[in-house]
Amino acid sequence: MEIKIHRGTHQIGGCITEIKTQSARIIIDIGAELPTAERAEGAPPQIDGLTCGDPTCDGVFITHYHGDHIGMYGAVLPTIPIYMGAAAREIYAVVQRAADREPEPARPVEDFIPFEAGRPIFIKDIKITPFLIDHSAFDAYMFLIEAEGKRVLHTGDFRMHGARGRKMPAVFEKYAKNIDVLIIEGTMMSRRNEKQITEHELGAAARGILREHKSVFVLCSSTNIDTIAEFYSAAIAEERMFLVCEERYQLEILRIVSAASRSAFYDFNRRKIYVYGKNLHTTMAERGFCFIGRANAVTRRAMESFADNVLIYSMWRGYLDATSAAYDGYKRKFVENAIANGSKLQYLHTSGHADIDQIRQVCGVTGAKTIIPVHSEFPEAFCDLGLKGEVLVLRDGECVTV
Repeated sequence: MEIKIHRGTHQIGGCITEIKTQSARIIIDIGAELPTAERAEGAPPQIDGLTCGDPTCDGVFITHYHGDHIGMYGAVLPTIPIYMGAAAREIYAVVQRAADREPEPARPVEDFIPFEAGRPIFIKDIKITPFLIDHSAFDAYMFLIEAEGKRVLHTGDFRMHGARGRKMPAVFEKYAKNIDVLIIEGTMMSRRNEKQITEHELGAAARGILREHKSVFVLCSSTNIDTIAEFYSAAIAEERMFLVCEERYQLEILRIVSAASRSAFYDFNRRKIYVYGKNLHTTMAERGFCFIGRANAVTRRAMESFADNVLIYSMWRGYLDATSAAYDGYKRKFVENAIANGSKLQYLHTSGHADIDQIRQVCGVTGAKTIIPVHSEFPEAFCDLGLKGEVLVLRDGECVTV
């Protein structure tokens, strides 16, 4: 078996991993590179048999719907099947429609082949089993790949402090032991001093804020479902308060989640959710509200109508830091203007990625003989974690035989 990380060995995002046997060739994730101060979003990768030339790839498997894992799917040759979680596929289709990008990709998201957790997919001599993983994206997966007598686990992006976090150790124990090669994300290797709270701790803090304030605006990703679920639960814990979505597509996403999950935590039907419009102003003023929005003109106009408000920034702080490679000047200006106009700013966020202790735990539980870091700016730091398995730090495009 051959493993090649085409992209993602020394950067966060833009991940593309290839696993090849004598009979089959599959790809895990086809992500867009995250823009940085040094580069804009990258061009589609030129990978023979996948994005150019004659198609020799047997399938592309997507871990989750974040753009740095799926954003270049339009470059995949049209005859190559793309596999994705069923609910994740629906959510990503909504996101794509809302983005209204031109030109439209040649392949509709609805044409992706959906898979289910725990149900294996056979591609010639490769067995691929998806398992649900705890991440800020809903319906996110890791993949167990079995072929030629080897067991390879690709974690995708993961953590253990979200809504599914408490279940993750048992999942690894049951399904992902005796691993020959562990391909594991290491986002937090470059943020080792960041202290993470759990999503449930975030929810408890949100309930405290909503008890004290009637007009609460939250800046967060429209697909960060765990965080939105915590704010929704906090809102309905108050007798009259309700959740307001900035745009209708956000409500569509929450309805998909409700239909796909059996967990009460993801039930967004417990109290009606409203899509923002000026017609709601009177009701919002009377009952109190939690507004889920983005740093844009719609949210800004709504905030101007409720001057005595709290603005909760529920995203990574790096976007506001001018020294960060991921600095977003528009977000920073939005927050600064809100403060200047009297908003009370509070920071309430947790990462979608595993911290150092969680990474150690997964490396230990899986018993991985070889550990390949990806999705990390500092993969060499894995060598300092005292892991039992051999840490193999690759370069983009480097191929290893296992």
